[in-house]
Amino acid sequence: MQIMNNIKSQRIFEKIMPLCLALFFARTVFIGYKYLFFATFVPCFLYSVYVLFKQGVAIPRLKMLLLPVFVVLLFFAHFSPLSNVVKESVNIAIIVYFVAFSNLYYADDKCDSFLKWIVRLTLFAGIIAISRSVLSMMGFTLQHLSVFFEGERFSLVRDNNFYSLFFIVAIILTARLFLQHKVSSFFVFVCVLISIINIGASVSRRACALYVLLIVALMIIVKKRRCEGVFLYNISILLAFVFCIIGLFVFSGGYSPNMSYEKKTKLYRLYTFIGKSESFQEFDLRQRRKYYVRLSQDVDKSNLFYKGDLKNGLIAWEAQPASSSDNVKFNLVKGEDGEPIIRIERNIWGGSWQIHYKGRPIVYHKDVTYVISFAYRVVKGIRNPFNVGWWVNEGHGYLVDLPQTIESIDSVWNRCSVSYKFKADYINLDCFLNSLHGGAEIEVKDISLTCDDTTGLPMYADQLSDSVIHSFFVKEGADTINYFTAPRTARWRYALELWQTRYTTQQKIFGQGFKYLEWYGEKFYNNPKRYDFPHNPIISSFLYSGIIGGIVYIIFLISSLWLYWKKRKTMGIFFIMYLCCMFFCMFSGSSHFSFPLFAFLSFLPFVEYGKQKNEVPEPAQ
Repeated sequence: MQIMNNIKSQRIFEKIMPLCLALFFARTVFIGYKYLFFATFVPCFLYSVYVLFKQGVAIPRLKMLLLPVFVVLLFFAHFSPLSNVVKESVNIAIIVYFVAFSNLYYADDKCDSFLKWIVRLTLFAGIIAISRSVLSMMGFTLQHLSVFFEGERFSLVRDNNFYSLFFIVAIILTARLFLQHKVSSFFVFVCVLISIINIGASVSRRACALYVLLIVALMIIVKKRRCEGVFLYNISILLAFVFCIIGLFVFSGGYSPNMSYEKKTKLYRLYTFIGKSESFQEFDLRQRRKYYVRLSQDVDKSNLFYKGDLKNGLIAWEAQPASSSDNVKFNLVKGEDGEPIIRIERNIWGGSWQIHYKGRPIVYHKDVTYVISFAYRVVKGIRNPFNVGWWVNEGHGYLVDLPQTIESIDSVWNRCSVSYKFKADYINLDCFLNSLHGGAEIEVKDISLTCDDTTGLPMYADQLSDSVIHSFFVKEGADTINYFTAPRTARWRYALELWQTRYTTQQKIFGQGFKYLEWYGEKFYNNPKRYDFPHNPIISSFLYSGIIGGIVYIIFLISSLWLYWKKRKTMGIFFIMYLCCMFFCMFSGSSHFSFPLFAFLSFLPFVEYGKQKNEVPEPAQ
C-alpha cells in the first residue's frame, strides 16, 4: 500500500511540476500567473524535500555545475541594491530547484506537458491582452483588475520585448507539436493568429525580425518534410500577410499631434524599423511640422500657446504623471460664467508636468524674453502648490522652478507669471506647470506665452525647414546614427566611458558591484534613484564583477552553446528556445538572471551532459 501511495503521489507530482515550471516562466507574459505559481510551487517543493530525504533522487553531480555555480557566486559577490538582492535571490533559488529536479519533466518522454503548458499559458495571456484592448476601445478600462496588468501599452507587462518573445516561443513549440502530430492544424492557426496580433500590437521590432527568421526556417522544413511542413509554411505566409494588414490598419489613421503617446510610439517604431535616423523627439517634431503647415496658421504673438484659450478643449494640453502610481486627475470643466477651466489634482507629490503643453511646437530664441502667465485658484492645498518653467538646463540647473510673480485678481483667483531670457536657441521645450504638491487641487485658465521679439523671428517649428529642425538636435548633442539600435549603443558606449573614468585598476579586475545602476539612472534619466543598465548581460558582468567575472561569464555562455550543439538531436527544441532568449537578452537583459527562462535554459545542458556522463552503459549482448 505504501508503494502504491508513493507511485500515486509521484504521478501527481510529475503532472503538477510541468505546470508549476511553466507558470514560473509565464509570469513574464502575465503577472497574474505568479499567484497560481505559488499555489502549485509549495506542494511541489514539499514533496521534493520528502523525496530527497526519504527516497533519494538522481540529482546530477555538482562537478558538472561548477561553472554555472561560479557564475552565480560572482553575481552575488558584488550585489549592492538590497531590493534587487532579495528578488534575484528568490529567482535564482527557484531556478536552481527546477534545474536539480529537471530530469523528472524535461526528458524526451516527459517534456511535452511542460511545453504544452507554455503554449497554453502564453495564448491565454494573449487572449486577455486582445480582450482588454477591445474593451478599452469600447470605454471599459478594467481599473479593478489593474493589479494584474503592469503594462502601459498593449502588453500585460512592462517589457513588451520579452512579452513578445513568449509568442515567438509559442509558435515554435506549436510547430514542433504539429510535426509530431500532437496538435491539430486548427490549433496551429489559432496560435499563430493570436501570436502575431500580440507581437504586432506590442510593436517589438526584435520579435518581428525573429518572426521573419521563423518563416525562413519553416521554408527549410518544407523542403525536408514536404507533406507536413507545407501547411505550416502556407499558414505563416498567410498570417504574415494578415500581420501587414493589421499594421496598415493600425497606422492608417496617419499622424495627429493629438493622438496618444502610445500610438505615436508605435508610429515611431515603424518609422525606425524601415531605417530612418531621427530620434523620437525629432520624428514627432517633423510630423507635427507637416501637420501644422497644412493648417497654415498665422502667428499670434499675444499668445504663442496654440489653442491656449481652452475654447477648443484640451487639444493642446495633457498631464504627464511621474509614475503609474501617480494618480493625477486632469479634466476640463466650466466656470461660473461658462468659460472653460482646467481642473487638476494629484494624490502624491513628485516631478513631471501636471499641465504640459503639447500643441503647435514653439521656437525659443536666444536673448528673447518669454513670459508664461495664467490665472489659477487653489481648491485644496497651499497658496501656490506648484512650480512653473521649462525643462532646459543653461548651466545652473533645470529651469523648472522659476521665480513666480503672484497678483490677486479677486478674492478667489490669482495670476501667476514667470519670465526668462534664453541664452541659446531651443525648440519645443517641455514647459508649463510641474511638481504639483500631493493632495492639492487647482483650477487654471487664461494660459498665455508671450515674448518681446519685434524683429519677426519665426515662432513655430512649422516655419522652419527639416534641415533647420535637425540642426537643433545636432547642436543639442543628439546622436545622428540609426535609431533602430541607438538606444542600446548609447548605453553600451556609456559602459566604456564608465570603465575608463570611474574604475580603478583593481575594480577593473574584480568589479565594483552594482553602483553602475545609479550612474546609468543619473545619465539617462537624470535620477540616480532610478536604476538603468547597459541592456546587455555580458557588459553588465564586466561592470559588476570585472575582467574575471566577464571572462568567466563568456566562457559559461560558450560552454552552454557547445553542450547544446553536442546534444542538439535530443535537446533541439530547448536549444532553439535558448537561442531565441539569448537574442532578446543581449539587447534587453539587465543580467543573466533578469529573465528566468534564459537562466534556466542555460543551466539545462550542463545537467543533461552530467547525467548522461554518469550513466552506466548497458552490457553488450
